[in-house]
Amino acid sequence: MRDQPTGRAPAQTPSPSVLSARTLSLVLLVVALAVGGAFRFANLGALELSPDEAASWAAASATTAAEVIARQPSLNPGELPVHDLMLHGWIVLFGSSLVAMRSLSAAFGVVSILLVYLVVNELFASALSGDEVALVAAVAALVFAVNLVTIKYSREARMYPVMLAAVLAQAAIFLRVLRVGGIANYAALAILTALAIASNFAALAIPATEGLWLLYLAARAGWRLTNVVARRAWASLAMLAAGGLILVPRLLSLHAAASASLHGWRTLPTWYAPFALFNKATGSFAFPILASLAIFGAVAGWRRGRRDAVAFALLWMWAPPLLMFAASYAITPVFVERYALSSFVPFFILVALGIFELPRDSVRAAGLALVLVFSVGHFVAYNRKPHDAQYRQAIAAAAAALKPGETMTAVPVYAIEVLRYYLPSDQQSRAVRYNPPASTAAVLILGDQNLAQGAAKSYRKEFPQMVARLRGVTVLRR
Repeated sequence: MRDQPTGRAPAQTPSPSVLSARTLSLVLLVVALAVGGAFRFANLGALELSPDEAASWAAASATTAAEVIARQPSLNPGELPVHDLMLHGWIVLFGSSLVAMRSLSAAFGVVSILLVYLVVNELFASALSGDEVALVAAVAALVFAVNLVTIKYSREARMYPVMLAAVLAQAAIFLRVLRVGGIANYAALAILTALAIASNFAALAIPATEGLWLLYLAARAGWRLTNVVARRAWASLAMLAAGGLILVPRLLSLHAAASASLHGWRTLPTWYAPFALFNKATGSFAFPILASLAIFGAVAGWRRGRRDAVAFALLWMWAPPLLMFAASYAITPVFVERYALSSFVPFFILVALGIFELPRDSVRAAGLALVLVFSVGHFVAYNRKPHDAQYRQAIAAAAAALKPGETMTAVPVYAIEVLRYYLPSDQQSRAVRYNPPASTAAVLILGDQNLAQGAAKSYRKEFPQMVARLRGVTVLRR
């Protein structure tokens, strides 16, 4: 990054106002970690286990790490067993209760708050003074900490908090490499790139985005290796490629399974989906405020010479959703909010920059307060409604409807792991995987989500008797 610093204080004894800014930054960061931690850890067992979480549990609950690795491709084909192995060790230490398993994700969610702070410090290191960077970083961390889209995925026993933390660590070292170089930093970039992609293949969009930025920097420097910016850009491209090449054999072997898992229930995104993504995730009332501040921050930052930092943030914000949009039409539908989690980070960074660029401290305080009130309000309103399916009650109803020797099954097919999680160990054999050509199950637990269009009607024909209708799930019998 080659932004020119603005308003940099001379090297001298800090004035009281500088000390105040440093103290304020530290206070805001501590508040972000405390409040963000509370939102992520509070009442983790409130929602019932989801079919996606059950797949992670089924892989991680294996008796050995080798068995986890063997199970993972069929249960979670869109990743390598990074999260499942972590969860395996976590289960060994803390058990497999919902609270225990989800607390691993919550912990990574809190770590990500601190990583946002580090990313902002690297992004604006050459564009703002040290105290200004710390203030913008702390505000960005706080906005990130209280936003629903970053909280809800930190409360699920899935790989997405691990992926987000890995991406943020990779982004921080990527920006540091461009700023200072260093062999250790280049090595860390390759390792963290591989780790991010391994956590979930959707993270491939991040090195792709960074690659575009590196090509721009190299072109701007005239492609000359005699130029330090161009040298760092080419070296960084090599490290991104190395991080990806480490995974090539595994990516190819899992391509077919991953493609199969994406087929059926996902639909093509609308033309405005990349724009609606940010509105839906941050809330209809909060989004206009956040968007206005982000736009103001981008425009003001650009005018004040922070162009590289603003341009990279905008690229990071928009490139992954647009890549998912293009892939959805070119290959298979993959436009899913959780796959673009890291794109909300630059959005929140621009919001923080917008607050910083407001004219007076009182106006900045009011802007931050407005963002926090509406963001927390969105989280509170979301929590007032149930967002899980009543699988535990459905399993009890299905078990009561079974006759001796009969079995139950579930659709979507991978929801069978929910049945195995909630059933006593001596009754898990009563849950069998749905097999259309030769299905012998007497009772079907039919979920409302992730079904191909029109599929529910065919299942109801096969299992015409209604046993129970619960939130998000129906129990049917032949």
